[in-house]
Amino acid sequence: MILAAILLTMPSFASAISRQAAPDTETMASGAPAIVVFEAGVDGYSHIRIPSLLTLEDGSLLAFAEGRAGGDHAKNDIILKRSTDRGITWGSIQILDDQGGDSLNDPMAVEIRRGPHRGRVVLFYMSFPEGCHTNCVKPGYGSDSSRNWMMTSDDRGATWSTPRDVTEIARRPTSSFAGSPGVGIQLVKGPHADRLVIPYRQGPLSRVQIYMLFSDDGGATWTRGELVDDGTDGGGGDEVAIAELADGTLILNARGHNDAPKSRKTARSTDGGVTWTPLANDPSLPSPHCMASIIPFSIDTAAGSQSGLLYAGPWSPDRRALGSISVSDAAGENWSGPIEVVPGGFAYSQLSMIGKGEVGLLFEGAGYAQIALLRLDLKDLLIRAEAESRPVETPPSGS
Repeated sequence: MILAAILLTMPSFASAISRQAAPDTETMASGAPAIVVFEAGVDGYSHIRIPSLLTLEDGSLLAFAEGRAGGDHAKNDIILKRSTDRGITWGSIQILDDQGGDSLNDPMAVEIRRGPHRGRVVLFYMSFPEGCHTNCVKPGYGSDSSRNWMMTSDDRGATWSTPRDVTEIARRPTSSFAGSPGVGIQLVKGPHADRLVIPYRQGPLSRVQIYMLFSDDGGATWTRGELVDDGTDGGGGDEVAIAELADGTLILNARGHNDAPKSRKTARSTDGGVTWTPLANDPSLPSPHCMASIIPFSIDTAAGSQSGLLYAGPWSPDRRALGSISVSDAAGENWSGPIEVVPGGFAYSQLSMIGKGEVGLLFEGAGYAQIALLRLDLKDLLIRAEAESRPVETPPSGS
């Protein structure tokens, strides 16, 4: 069952290091008009990848990423840019953590909007020893394994606490790494309202499994939930996103792993993320094994209120391209056909509601050279989703 929670004490604050930001311009990124937030070779790093977008309660946007010297594990730093005008302009880069030759990966952030520490942003990420990747770290907590880190900000990302090693809290001793890029959530409905839930997946690489890290006291203590069963549809789950439905049910949407079919994996939880149904493939959401995201929406229209989920990812079983959005019903099912928003290259991405009726999509494009923000109208997306969901009428014979 659930492991005992471990108390975390608040570290002292340290200001983030800044670098000069590139000029803010709206341009074409992978064939879509977007605002470039990070650009490799311009923003101080030869490679910048793994975007995470968090909208704060006051409307500020935080865009996290990995500043890299090369590939997935190349002396990566955790970096941040902030916007106070819904993503139109962005401040300078803040280097949140730089551990020299070690690689820092997979930023995952959540804002506490209710309860203790309201307004605090909590950031999780992991590190790998220099020259080592997910395939060479060992299980356990030794120097040849990975580490997990947590930072907090109480001023909307302007300054951050000293990184704190939370490895033995965040992952099991039988695992070799644990983490996932994206955002966590704070629950709104039911007996577990106000719970913070962070979606994780753990190694070893030969058997990646999903679980949640959660807190019921505003992030003072954290507990690991149970591992999600792989199910019987083939393969397992990898990088994972979660959302809360209108009835309080949690749904996860994950990248496939270990010969999984080229579509998304999904599961549900009715106990606040502690236990889950087995993973199942969702063939209505094709995917080339890539990180993607889901977020809930609720809107009043002329026809009445409408709620459901938005999904964004590459709409292809074999290419990281054709960035598209799909809309579900209130139960998180019956996805619409694809609404293509980025016709070119499209890899890791993160959705966020960045204003009333406005959807933000931070994505990797232009051959991984840029991380850019699309600003989309929710009502327009719903209209286009309705059109995509209508059956195609067969023309009368002889016409």
